[in-house]
Amino acid sequence: MCSIMGISMEEMMQIMAAQAAPQKESGTSVDAANSSTDLMSGPTTDAFAQNEIVTGLLEEFASVTDLTGYNYLTARHEMEHEMYPNRVILGTETLPADIVRLWKIVKENPHVIGDMTWTGYDYLGEAGCAVWYYDGRHGFTPNWPISIAYVGDIDITGYRRPMSYYRKIVYGLRKKPYIAVERVNHYGETTIKTAWMWKDEIASWTWDGYEGKPAVVNVYSNADEVELFQNGKSLGRKPVSKETNYYVSFETQYQPGKLEAVCYRNDVEDGKDELVTAGADVELCVESDKKVLSADGADLAYVTICLKDKDGNVNLQAKKEVTVSVEGAGSLQGFGSADPETENNYDNTVWETYDGYFLAVVRAGEEAGEIKATFTSEGCETQEITIKVE
Repeated sequence: MCSIMGISMEEMMQIMAAQAAPQKESGTSVDAANSSTDLMSGPTTDAFAQNEIVTGLLEEFASVTDLTGYNYLTARHEMEHEMYPNRVILGTETLPADIVRLWKIVKENPHVIGDMTWTGYDYLGEAGCAVWYYDGRHGFTPNWPISIAYVGDIDITGYRRPMSYYRKIVYGLRKKPYIAVERVNHYGETTIKTAWMWKDEIASWTWDGYEGKPAVVNVYSNADEVELFQNGKSLGRKPVSKETNYYVSFETQYQPGKLEAVCYRNDVEDGKDELVTAGADVELCVESDKKVLSADGADLAYVTICLKDKDGNVNLQAKKEVTVSVEGAGSLQGFGSADPETENNYDNTVWETYDGYFLAVVRAGEEAGEIKATFTSEGCETQEITIKVE
């Protein structure tokens, strides 16, 4: 019986069978499909990927392709170069939480030409595979009315999640640090994680009603050190490990005001990021990615709607029900938020904000003219945008 990473094939299969067996989690029955997602990461996954049986199964297709793409088989990326020096490898589907390890492999191995995560943009389907439940539910069980996977560096409305900035920092494309706050309203609560989940965090320091409650602040950086200030007071200066995680965590208590992260390279300040508490009085802010559409019946404009205070700070905690109407030389193609647990439909004209944002999609007609989109919400000034159709 062969041995991989000190684990015999028989032992490995026993581990996999045990992990895939139905278990009880927080009083909720979790089926084999859910539990088997644990196999997607960790040493058992690597042992499986490196097994000689897997090598034999993969050889049939890998030997006749110019480029070999692997899903969730990261452990093969380096080992294959020893067996097949001329093989070119691409990570075609990998886990968000594995980004540091994966990118290190890409940088250090010329035969590994890149990596693609699952996934860049959130989508409908595989409902709830990365939703954060705090009531014992699991991401791969039927959880009506979940319809969104809730996995992705960018949510379904096009809003960039902290993970997207983290990835940019790991890639070396952003020098500034980036601040994200784990949801204060769920501090200390437990959840059942799937392999596609990273951290339940948002870029917000607005948590009305949680004053004095504990909060975890994560600062992402590729600098040498990071210092975090809360309302002008330093919470400490910590070294950043670029071998393992590219971030540091601080625990504090929520108080309104400002968080400011400062990064240092060679003991010299080299970049800042900040989060400011937004005011409770908010107005609608509407912005379209296009001012002009083609009169072809297919061209689309993506209109982002968010809630901002008088100083222009987005309030991710505020909730408003917003109504949209579209008239003129086009129509409303879709409207909605990134809320994964809603019974609303994307062709409805009334939605409530989720984490402060909406997205409306406007489609051009086949005749020239103007499209007027109007957004209304109780307590807010009505907002209108005009888009030309030519």
